[in-house]
Amino acid sequence: MPKYKTIELILTLKKWFEKNFFSIIIFVLLFSWYGVFLAKGIDLVTADLGRHLENGKLFFQNFQIPDINLYSYTYPDFPFINHHWGSGALFFLIWKISGFAGLSFFFITLSFLTFFLFFRLAEKAIGFFYVLPIAFLVIPLLGERTEVRPEVISYLFCAIFFLIVWKYTQEKLSSRWLYLLPVIEILWVNSHIYFLFGIGIIGAFFLEQVVKYFFKKSKQTALKIKRAGIFLFIVSAVTILNPYGIKAVIYPLQMLHNYGYRIVENQSVGFLINYGLDNPNLILYPIVLALMMASFLLIAIRGRKNFSLGLFLISLTVAIAGYFAIRNFALFAFFALFIISFNLAKGLDLEKRFSKATVGTVSVLLSIIIFSLTFIAYSDRLALGSETRLGLLPKTNASADFFKRENIKGPIFNNYDIGSYLIFHLYPQEKVFVDNRPETYPTSFFNDVYIPMQENDSVWREQLEKYNFNAIFFYLHDYTPWGQQFLISKVKDSEWAPVYADRYAIIFVRRNDTNKEIISRFEIPAKNFSVTNNK
Repeated sequence: MPKYKTIELILTLKKWFEKNFFSIIIFVLLFSWYGVFLAKGIDLVTADLGRHLENGKLFFQNFQIPDINLYSYTYPDFPFINHHWGSGALFFLIWKISGFAGLSFFFITLSFLTFFLFFRLAEKAIGFFYVLPIAFLVIPLLGERTEVRPEVISYLFCAIFFLIVWKYTQEKLSSRWLYLLPVIEILWVNSHIYFLFGIGIIGAFFLEQVVKYFFKKSKQTALKIKRAGIFLFIVSAVTILNPYGIKAVIYPLQMLHNYGYRIVENQSVGFLINYGLDNPNLILYPIVLALMMASFLLIAIRGRKNFSLGLFLISLTVAIAGYFAIRNFALFAFFALFIISFNLAKGLDLEKRFSKATVGTVSVLLSIIIFSLTFIAYSDRLALGSETRLGLLPKTNASADFFKRENIKGPIFNNYDIGSYLIFHLYPQEKVFVDNRPETYPTSFFNDVYIPMQENDSVWREQLEKYNFNAIFFYLHDYTPWGQQFLISKVKDSEWAPVYADRYAIIFVRRNDTNKEIISRFEIPAKNFSVTNNK
């Protein structure tokens, strides 16, 4: 590049930076606020991540994609659809190259990129300062999901799908970009169960064009219907390109039919409010939902020609998904950021009503108020202090290291939460009693065996005789009534000796000749344990 061209580029960048300096500072602060929610260390003891990494290891070692529950000794032949095997392979590669810190960085980067794409779409619709308070409002909902999970890939694919389809329908993007959608869908169906959202996004705007054509026929609308229909068919068809074929495609519709263990993330907003769960997002979700629905009412009244049926169908889908399972709060919030912004822009015609200076001042003040309120409400959920880090939380591997170092043998009785951790550290030498995949065990296992054996000593004795447990490896903060009851009973049970405990896990071994030496060296006196109310 000639010297004068370089100087010209530098001067252009300098002018742009000076012109947008204030916006850049605010933008950095906004992302930093989101980062405070995301930058939590990985609690491998309860995370699904360990199992995903083991899945990836099996794939690269043997090109094996498990379709039976081979990690468990209770139901080793139970069939299931490993719908996120591709994510496990990707996570394993990242982990091998850069460790757990690299996985944290990958998760945060994809989260930021998804947020950036939705934010930019919203900014283009309404303007930077208008979208700012909306972004601050939805960030705590985005922060509901801070664990390294395959769903972060779904969020990014949702953003890309939506961006391409939306801009195409708005005639701001060439139809050639639509050819990218089937490629993404193939990756998506092999990475996470939310691949159906890709089909749903195209389907929503296909229906919108059909309705438009019904009321006002035009060649342009007819062409959009034709193209949308073709790509809807292609994207739907390529979903069978996975190891399970059509079974994986219909699996999302069947998965909950065999889901015998109730977990918080899959519960509805109403259920958790009635249960008394302390989560401020249960209050924030209906606020954002009401704002989104109000924005549709506004555009229906004041800007009817700009009402988007596609956006409305998507908003209903993500709103319903968020209500019936709080694990979908983040997905709901990403779309809400754009949908609210677009509807307000078209419904109020804001650029003609207020000056830029007025908008900037009010927006910053409103953002500060929202930030202050959410900081107070969410202070105990933020990645602050010792939990702010990339990679593992301190000493999360200590209990597994002790188990392996002291050569403790199974069979192991473990609780639901800690299953993936044990799979990561002990498989294939030891298998688990249960892990945090309810769909890979029959419903009767949880209802008739797993829960009753922690509540009823006679059921415990039956299972002890059946499996001959030699060790108990339990997550210490299992706050289920049966889990707490079981831990208290085992501390008092003379047949079992606690030999290890830390802030995450506790290990018992059975009093027998095999464990005699371990018990003599590491037994923790029962008087060292106390019971507290953790509700």
